[in-house]
Amino acid sequence: MPNRDPRDPSPTGRHHRPDARRSGPVPPTRRAAPARRRALSGRPLFTVASLATAAVVAAGAVAIARDGPGTHDVRARAAAARRVTAVPAVADTYVVRERPTTTYGDAAKITASVWPAWHTEAYVAFDVPESANVADGARLAVTFDRFDHRPGQVELRTLPDGWDETGTSWDNRPVPGPVIATVPVTGDMAVFDVGSIVRAPGRYAFAITNAEENTGASIQSREADRGPLLVFGGGRRGPTASPTPSPTEPEPAVSASTGPSPTPTPTPSDTPSPDPSRERPRTLCGASLNYQNGETSQQALSRMDQYYGGLESVRLFYPSVPPAWPGRPDVGKRTAIISFKLDPRAVLSGRYDEAMRRWFATAPGDRDVYWVYYHEPEDNIAAGSFTAADYRAAWRRLRSLADEAHNPRLHATLVLMGWTLDPRSGRDWRDYYPGKDVIQTLGWDVYNLADSKGRYETPEAMYQRVIATSEGEGLPFGVAETGSLVVRGDDGSKRAEWLRATNSYLTAHRALWVAYFDLKWSNGDYRLLDGPSRQAWRDFC
Repeated sequence: MPNRDPRDPSPTGRHHRPDARRSGPVPPTRRAAPARRRALSGRPLFTVASLATAAVVAAGAVAIARDGPGTHDVRARAAAARRVTAVPAVADTYVVRERPTTTYGDAAKITASVWPAWHTEAYVAFDVPESANVADGARLAVTFDRFDHRPGQVELRTLPDGWDETGTSWDNRPVPGPVIATVPVTGDMAVFDVGSIVRAPGRYAFAITNAEENTGASIQSREADRGPLLVFGGGRRGPTASPTPSPTEPEPAVSASTGPSPTPTPTPSDTPSPDPSRERPRTLCGASLNYQNGETSQQALSRMDQYYGGLESVRLFYPSVPPAWPGRPDVGKRTAIISFKLDPRAVLSGRYDEAMRRWFATAPGDRDVYWVYYHEPEDNIAAGSFTAADYRAAWRRLRSLADEAHNPRLHATLVLMGWTLDPRSGRDWRDYYPGKDVIQTLGWDVYNLADSKGRYETPEAMYQRVIATSEGEGLPFGVAETGSLVVRGDDGSKRAEWLRATNSYLTAHRALWVAYFDLKWSNGDYRLLDGPSRQAWRDFC
């Protein structure tokens, strides 16, 4: 560890590197994995009596209300059994202008995107049965499957019937009608009031569109766990979305068909394949901030910007509550990955509630902030500094404080060691994972651990487990730290080749960002001081 400026937010002892030569620490006590939410797709309708669940719309949100025994009398339950409260989509897909003949009917998402070279529209259809309670209103609810680069609002339009999710592409797509509602994008869901459209049994189709440039709304499809729902009841008071009046609003087409379309089964694969329909233009280059003697944090960032031709994201470490915005340094409007460390027991006691609530509430809303609570907790938990249960509970408390800010550009990001996914570590990454309802992004610290053997590990060997785990959980991922020492006999040319291959691989697999660990550490110097390595990272940026 080199001598550090006292202003350095990453002092000795606050951070550590995995070492493949050490024995894996004893993992924390296993907890039973929480039961997965049953997928809503594939069922023709839902009733209170048959499933004991009802989709309830209140104050602009959708929840699942569970009826227990004794909640209603026999007569009320009999009436509820005859009344459908929600139906899932029977078809959904999206179309891509730049891929006019490609179909996406079996995808786990539908998207509405406006990128310079990627424009999409999402389509969804529902069959409303005779038993639906349409007299008391209807709302269309969708769940976002990723939270980066979302628009400020999404639009809902009428859509003609007659399209098929497996055969619809941009070239043969139905033409959407006028906008009938808009809804702001603020949380996990968007809920549109469609009570003025859905007035009787039949088939109703809608298009979800987006008019905001350089954004993408990615929504769980009916093939995912939380596909689109048409929810009935809850009254017609106070629309969830803002209706857009149209004097020539067409009536939706009605079809006699009520059964859901068959869902193709995705082909399993041991190695995740890149998805060409990623909803962001490119993977962002970044680095951990390093200091030279006497530099302020702002001077260090300026120097690194010049060195690498302009970083697109910055990795920052703070030993406690992060400093007030705009932070140290002020990174401008670029993406920031911000780590801070607070003892979980202190978090659970409420000691940091006021400070963290203020930090979340004053965070900027015009850039993405990936906030990381206690990155790489594995060794601390193994050493008994705190328990895995307390760590997960502290995460949950902090996420609740972040949610109070209603800032969709704040992303709760769990950062673990890539080593934890190696069977030799003896760990289970879920021991540290508070759940998908808390974590929005997964971050991984992955290093070339073959340097002592005189070689650079292949990107596939380093990142295959990271990608498979992230995609298996259905969460976006980034590489919060990566790096390699220069191996024996290399002038930096081979490391440069490795950097280029790694960045190409991670870009193809949709990493949000890749931050190089540009520091001299106790086990060696990771900095890109040689010309070839520096140029490789400049080219990436």
